[in-house]
Amino acid sequence: MSDFLLEIYGEDIPSSSQTLIQNQFEELFKNLFSNLEINFRDVQTFSTSRRVTIFVKELSKSTKSKKIEIRGPQINANENAINGFLKSNNLNNIKLLEKKEINGKVYYILKKNSKGKKVFDLLKSEVPKILRSIRWTKSMRWGENNDRWIRPIKNILCLFDKKIIKFEFAGHLSNNFTYGNYHYSEKKIKCEDFLNYKKKLKENYVVLERSLRQNEIIKKIKIFCRKNKLNYFITPSFLKRVSDSVEHPNIFFGKFSTDFFKLPEFLLTNIMTDKQDYFFFKDQKNKLSDKFGFVAGINPNEQDNLIIGNQNVLKARFSDASFFIDEDKKNKLSQRHASLDQIIFYEKTGSLFDRAIRIDSLVKYIYKSFGTEKNDRMFDYLLFSNADLVTELVKEFPNLQGKVGGYLAKLENFPKDICDAFSDQYEYEFPDSYSNFLTFILSISQKFDSILGYFASKDHLSGAGDPFGIRRSTLSIIKICIEKKIRINFYNLFSLNNELYKKQNISLKIDYSYLLEFFKKRISILLGEMGFRQDLIKASINTEFDPYFIFERLRNMDHLYKSKDGINFLKAFKRLNSLSEEMEQNKINTTLFQKDEEKKLFELLNDLKLNIKKNYDFIFQNLEYQKKLSQTLDNFFDNVVVNDENNKTKINRKILINEFRKVLNKEYRFSLLEIK
Repeated sequence: MSDFLLEIYGEDIPSSSQTLIQNQFEELFKNLFSNLEINFRDVQTFSTSRRVTIFVKELSKSTKSKKIEIRGPQINANENAINGFLKSNNLNNIKLLEKKEINGKVYYILKKNSKGKKVFDLLKSEVPKILRSIRWTKSMRWGENNDRWIRPIKNILCLFDKKIIKFEFAGHLSNNFTYGNYHYSEKKIKCEDFLNYKKKLKENYVVLERSLRQNEIIKKIKIFCRKNKLNYFITPSFLKRVSDSVEHPNIFFGKFSTDFFKLPEFLLTNIMTDKQDYFFFKDQKNKLSDKFGFVAGINPNEQDNLIIGNQNVLKARFSDASFFIDEDKKNKLSQRHASLDQIIFYEKTGSLFDRAIRIDSLVKYIYKSFGTEKNDRMFDYLLFSNADLVTELVKEFPNLQGKVGGYLAKLENFPKDICDAFSDQYEYEFPDSYSNFLTFILSISQKFDSILGYFASKDHLSGAGDPFGIRRSTLSIIKICIEKKIRINFYNLFSLNNELYKKQNISLKIDYSYLLEFFKKRISILLGEMGFRQDLIKASINTEFDPYFIFERLRNMDHLYKSKDGINFLKAFKRLNSLSEEMEQNKINTTLFQKDEEKKLFELLNDLKLNIKKNYDFIFQNLEYQKKLSQTLDNFFDNVVVNDENNKTKINRKILINEFRKVLNKEYRFSLLEIK
């Protein structure tokens, strides 16, 4: 068994592209080995800011020999065709061929052994093809070659069983050496195998594994925090981004002027994390500290100038933000609201001013549906929920939309729940402790209108790409409804939004059935990830698409499916479902009943209708009723012959069981379940 090592070394690779190339490397090489029937033990991929590496452990040296069949002409073919087949396979006697019937026709067949191929030779021809098949979000060409990569390549290392696999890509010939951290040294490093490769990289200030770089960063941050009695706040995505920016993480710390504490905290932290990739800290009282940290790959001996430079950059950033805030304070949100008319939402869907009016109406409708419509000026403020989109701050920091609106609303003494709703309306998830109901309704309304606006403009969402976050917004709506126990009829919401667009002379060319299918797919994935069966999920989704109703119905379905009484009932329903058929006549004639089981089933049918009308979930809550349903159905089928010799009796019995099935299936859709 042999090991395979490939490294592409070049200029800086963005973090998102590192993930992309690692995933593609693993997928493409695994597919190659599968297609060529090459055995291997494990595939590992690595990436840093300057290199991407794949290591395949214990590859077979050659593919297996195997017997193959080559189909020739039919046995009744002319002599030229048969002789041509013999000649092309270096044969001189037809007796060396066998005969085989295929699809009713008899052919000459040549059976021969196919020798295994050396994996070394296969990799030599296939690796360049894989490299040329990589699909980057953005790529480039350089020099005179036509090969593309995310950034210019400087070296290619490729080894199989400690030997160089020689090929050419992007103007470089593969070899058996690489380079260490360019901040420390530019010397060539000769490598023999993967262990030797890793060891020499480490000696030359390159930490190949992302997890080790992340652990080193967290370790140094923790030491700093213990020493200064501070707390750190690092999200997994942020940690990945900063660890991907270096090959050897050195952590440095600086300070900024406390004068900048006059700026809102969300703005300071956003500039530090999103704009500068800095760590921020808070003291024991949860107040923002004037200290910050950052990762750099340079030699620590050069840290003094580096820290001063980063402090100056942060000062400039904060100063710019201070200027923008002062400019934005000069106009109230109500004055900015009118400026939304100059900004197009989506093509063919009006302006942001039109959108603000629609969102206001949606929020009012939802409140009214809950019987909590407000009679004060609360709704007057909602028109300004998007007004911050024309502020200087949001123009400079687009990801702060909403936060800026909430901040400015607070300065204008808007009610607290309005300020919080403005600030948090674009959030995708909310913690259990978050309880501002207006935020949830505003968030649902603006995201729902955004989804409709997208489909009205773009018609459909294809492929894996989602630049406008439509899939994410849909999942957010579903999660908010489920987690905050909010019942919303999405069909009514769609109908209302459709009317709002019409009032604005905008034609919403999108039907609800398409939207429902889109929502169905999202909730099916989400609930599937929670561990629910897909047949139960399908049976629980209603045409009105009420996420919380769907979730509750699904939990009830799941419990029914797992309980002894529930299983007995579902088996009884399966018998009912298998014998039901659509009938032109649909009126049950009680005078034709001949057995008590018919009468009891009819009485239970009427009782079932009344109970469903009172409480549609009663069947899940009443175990005794489940037993009654099972017993009555089983008694009927055990003692009543549906296909009676008397045609009127037969038809009447079929109408009875079909009506019973329709009543159960209309509300609960049990026929969609996989019942054993």
